[in-house]
Amino acid sequence: MAAVAELRPPEHVTPHDLVTYSRCPYEMELLHARHHSIVTGQPVAARTPLDVVPLRHSPLFSPPNLGVIVNAGRLDLALDDHLVYEDAGEEGLPILFAPEQVRLDARFQSPNATLIDPALGLSGRPDYVIRRGNGEVVPVEYKATHLFVGYHESHGRAFDVIQAIAECRLAHVAFGQRPSHGIVMYGDVAGDGEHEGWVQVPYGDAEERWLRAAITQIRADGTRAPVPVERNCVPCTPNGDGLCRYAVARYVGPHRAPAGWGTTGS
Repeated sequence: MAAVAELRPPEHVTPHDLVTYSRCPYEMELLHARHHSIVTGQPVAARTPLDVVPLRHSPLFSPPNLGVIVNAGRLDLALDDHLVYEDAGEEGLPILFAPEQVRLDARFQSPNATLIDPALGLSGRPDYVIRRGNGEVVPVEYKATHLFVGYHESHGRAFDVIQAIAECRLAHVAFGQRPSHGIVMYGDVAGDGEHEGWVQVPYGDAEERWLRAAITQIRADGTRAPVPVERNCVPCTPNGDGLCRYAVARYVGPHRAPAGWGTTGS
């Protein structure tokens, strides 16, 4: 009787994976290989073939962006809104609510309290989840940078839209109610808040279909080809660690890989 093949669970995906894959699948693959190396204590090679042909553009199709609303200034909060989730492991988050408006869900109060969607194999930690006075649940992601001029243009923050969509799904599963939108809040730390702003990203059937299709695409991609363009390569952590042979620009950053990691095919 033939041996039964071992059934492996589908590859785990996070909102950060979706964002990274949208920039460069090889960057995501290198990060996954490093993570598995640390977890197992053994060198883990990236699956990307050594003779891979780099891509000119991201292989991930763009998420829906109709209905994205860009707002200057601080996030609008009401007295009957309250905080039900906060990523306790994230440093530097601003205080949004008075103590009497903080009603954290007891299920998610440890430093590693992660929101999990078993159906999609998706997990992550939004910076906040707010319950509005009308009962609506809204995930909020905080960025210390400024609100970008021309948000919908070539230098717009499409990857923030991706993250907001994924976090809406996680909030839906965790709190039992599908958000109508997610929020990305920009604090403009470098500019002392001069260009604060926030973006409201709609979440409906189209966005959920996109998310499901994007996760399916990531899992089906056995190549994880690089997309070597300067805007991807300069901030890339594996590139800063000297682990990417395809980079068009080298950034020597503060991150360094463990000694010997990346020598088995990364």
